[in-house]
Amino acid sequence: MSQFRTTQLFLLITGCSILLTGCWSSLPIEDRYLEAGIAFDSVPPADRGASVEQVGYPQKQRIRRTVQYILPEAGAKSGSSQEKKFENEEVIGDSIMEMTRETFLTNRSPAGFHLKTIIISSRLLQDIPMHDLLDFYLADNDIRLSLQVYLSTGTASDILEEHLAGEIPAFLLKELSNNRKRISRLVKPVSLANMIGPLTSESSFLLPNAIVENGVLKIRGAGVVKGKTQKYAGYLNESQVEGLQWIKGEISGGIYKVQEPELQQQFVYEIKSVKKKVEVRVKGDDISFHVEMNSKGRLSEVFSPKIKKMDNHTLERYSVIVEEEVTELAKKSMKKLKEMHVEVADLGKALRIQHPAVWERVKENWEEEFVTIPVTFSTKVHLDDFGASTMTAD
Repeated sequence: MSQFRTTQLFLLITGCSILLTGCWSSLPIEDRYLEAGIAFDSVPPADRGASVEQVGYPQKQRIRRTVQYILPEAGAKSGSSQEKKFENEEVIGDSIMEMTRETFLTNRSPAGFHLKTIIISSRLLQDIPMHDLLDFYLADNDIRLSLQVYLSTGTASDILEEHLAGEIPAFLLKELSNNRKRISRLVKPVSLANMIGPLTSESSFLLPNAIVENGVLKIRGAGVVKGKTQKYAGYLNESQVEGLQWIKGEISGGIYKVQEPELQQQFVYEIKSVKKKVEVRVKGDDISFHVEMNSKGRLSEVFSPKIKKMDNHTLERYSVIVEEEVTELAKKSMKKLKEMHVEVADLGKALRIQHPAVWERVKENWEEEFVTIPVTFSTKVHLDDFGASTMTAD
C-alpha cells in the first residue's frame, strides 16, 4: 500500500511539473513586439512603385501601413515615465498580410493580441473598400474583435506619433472615447465586432474621426462609410454628430449651450439622459417618420445674475428654449445625411421592425428612398435640477 501511494505521489509531482513549465513553443515577452495600433494611409502616386525592383515581384504599393509596437523593457530598465515606450514601423504594399509578414525580415516576432486601435485615412478609403482593408484582421485568430476602428481626415500615421511624453498613442486614443459621459459630440466607439454586421449587410455606418490639432490628439466629428461601396462617403462635423446623437438617443451625458433670447445671455443645459421614440407612418406607398426625443437634465451654468434658477417659470421657459434648439439641431443633421445619401440614424431599422413588409419592398434601394422620405422631430426637455447655486440679483 505504501509503495502504491509513493507511486501516486511521484506521478502527481511529475504531472504538476510538466504543467508548470508552460508552453514549449512560447517566447519571452521581451522578445515579442506587441502591436498596439495600426494606421493605414494612401501612398501618393509619385511614390508608388519606388521599391518594386528591390522586392523583385509585382507590388502596386497603394497602402502605407504604420504599426506601433510596445517596448515593455524600456520603462522597466530606466523606471522613467518620460521615456518613449513604443516605436513605429512603416511598410508599403498592396496586401495587408504580405506587409505583416514583411516584419519577419527584421527578425522580429510581432504579436497582434494586444492590438487596441486601427486608424484608416479617409483618402485611402476613397480608393479601397473597408472590407478589403480589414479582411485579414477579421480572419486572424490572434486579433481580438474588441479593438476599435477610427477614421482620420488627416494623415492616419500622425495619430501614432508621440503627443504626451510617456504615453502610448494607440492606448490614449481608445481612452478618449471613454469621455462620452461628459461630451455629447463624441460618437460611440466602434469595435471590429460591431463592423461585421454593417459590412455583411452593406449598411452605412459611422466611425469616430481622429486628428492631430496643434500637436494634440483629438476626436473631431465622424466619418461615414457608405454601405453599398464600403468606401468613405463624407464627414459629419461636431454639431452634426451631436444632432445625430439626439436622434438616435445615444447621448450618455454632456452639455448643450444655448442663447437666451430675451437677455441675450448664454446658459448651459447639462444632459442627464436622452431617450428617443421613432414612429413610422405608412399610407399606401408613402412613408414618413416622426422622431420624439425626451431628455432630463439640469441648469448647470447661467451668464446673468438676473436669472432666477429656482423659479419654476424660469425652468419651464428654459426647457422650451432647449427643446426648440435641439429640434433645429436634429433637422440640420438629418438634412446633411440626405445630402450625403446615407442613412445612419437607424430609421431603416425602425421601419423593418414596425412594418416588415414595407421594408422588404424598399430595402434594396433604401438609402435612395430615404432621401425623399419626410422626417419630423419633436423634443421634450425636463429641467429637474438647477445645481447648488441660488444666487440672483434680488
